[in-house]
Amino acid sequence: MQLQGERVVVKPVELSDAEALLKLEKENRDFFQRFTGKRDEHFFTKEGQIERIRKAVDDRETDQGYLYVIVLRDTGQIIGEVMLTEPVRGNLQSCWIGYFLDKSFNGQGYMTEAVRLVVRHAFEELRFHRIEAGVMPHNLGSMKVLLKAGFHKEGIARKNVNINGRWEDHQTLAILNEADEEKNPLIERYNPSVIAPPLGPYTHVTKVPHGAALLVFSGQVGTDPEGKLPDDMKQQVEHTLANIQRLLEAESLTADHIVKINIWAVEEVDWSHFHEVWAKFHGGRPPAMTMAYVPGLAMPALKVEIEVWAAAG
Repeated sequence: MQLQGERVVVKPVELSDAEALLKLEKENRDFFQRFTGKRDEHFFTKEGQIERIRKAVDDRETDQGYLYVIVLRDTGQIIGEVMLTEPVRGNLQSCWIGYFLDKSFNGQGYMTEAVRLVVRHAFEELRFHRIEAGVMPHNLGSMKVLLKAGFHKEGIARKNVNINGRWEDHQTLAILNEADEEKNPLIERYNPSVIAPPLGPYTHVTKVPHGAALLVFSGQVGTDPEGKLPDDMKQQVEHTLANIQRLLEAESLTADHIVKINIWAVEEVDWSHFHEVWAKFHGGRPPAMTMAYVPGLAMPALKVEIEVWAAAG
């Protein structure tokens, strides 16, 4: 994947970039140090950069972060880096952006072009809704880059990042995915006044527009990430909802896309605990839901099973 601009190409970092990345970091060591945390000597070795790139590749594959390099179209020289860090999915769909540019290319519009390319990719392909940035108030050049790229100022975060051994204030800026603002919610949920309100945290009616794709997730159970099934009912409930969340994220969906949830349990639910984890799961917009007690599930060890139907536009 390459993001093509007029003067630069932005691409995910690869192991073959280690030498060029090391050269960039060493030649700009003092310049970059003014804007980042302290780096040890190992960072400024080829082995250190290879380790960094391998971690970046792992992070990219697991949606934990994205590291891109900025390449001049004319010469193929790597002149900078752009990072998307701390991605949060679910009901937030947000991340942070950071960047470094070779000091000899500052002030010439290269970084503005690169940031615009990455922001568009983050919105259209990675499906983020909000991208944030933090800039030290005196870093006017970086502030100008973000404002030109469409970010807006939101406020000052006091002493929130340790830069070069010192806690520094940062101006917070952000940009929102305008496509999200323009689109009406895919699924409408409401409770008609013709009947009494729901007895619990669920919705009576869910309306799915014509043409939406229907996804049915088979009944999920409370295994942990290693496939082990706890004996405790509360843990099974938590693991089951976590597994559903992972499946939704794998399809670039959130709890807002759920049409219906069916829950079967073989023993009494601790409703105080259930409402707590249920609220975290749906984030304030409970979907339609049916809860039933059954004499048994497919395996004696299973205490709860949850089936999900969802719609994608």
